[in-house]
Amino acid sequence: MNLPASLFGSDWLWLCNVLFLVLLVRATRIAQWRELFDNNIRFNALVGVTFAITVFWLLNAGIRPGFNFHLVGATLFVLMFSWPIALIALSLVMTGIWIYKGMDLVALGMNGLMMLAIPIFYTEWMLRFSQKNMPKNLFMFVLWNGFFCAACAIALMMAGTTLLLLGLSHYTWAEIQYHYFIPAPILIFAEAFATGSVITGFTVAQPEAVANFSDAEYLDGK
Repeated sequence: MNLPASLFGSDWLWLCNVLFLVLLVRATRIAQWRELFDNNIRFNALVGVTFAITVFWLLNAGIRPGFNFHLVGATLFVLMFSWPIALIALSLVMTGIWIYKGMDLVALGMNGLMMLAIPIFYTEWMLRFSQKNMPKNLFMFVLWNGFFCAACAIALMMAGTTLLLLGLSHYTWAEIQYHYFIPAPILIFAEAFATGSVITGFTVAQPEAVANFSDAEYLDGK
């Protein structure tokens, strides 16, 4: 959503920076780097998907500060590369775009918590829930973890951002409703459709590129 630093106080911005840095350090420590670099198909997919999501982040739409809309890709990255690498990769994308556009870097932590941490950890929870409690087949993986989870993750992200704007910025509820909620269904549907379509393509054509998908569990004998 590209929340600018001008909307918030410096204390809140730096607190968010510290919290987000803690998450990044944790992700860096537990990420399965060897597995990623040893899997050429997955590594090449990471490079390609990261480039594509960077383009979508650059092509954002919005008319007022804090109300910029673009595909996020959090659910897709978690499904394909695990949550630690998803958080690190998307953080690099966000930082690069901030530098390219000359935005205030002090707002990175707040944006990282809202745009990345919320949908990433929600997707991780949904994934673990489905693996434990739901039938393991390709249809359920794509429909639940791809389409449905991506839609819920973006809706949750927008709910968190709404509370943040209401509590810490000068925007009123009426302004948020008009500038944020009217285009919300379009963004939620676009994120769900894009995530579901891409994850379907990879699980069918290149399942080795999807870290959280296994032929043996989801396809064999189904």
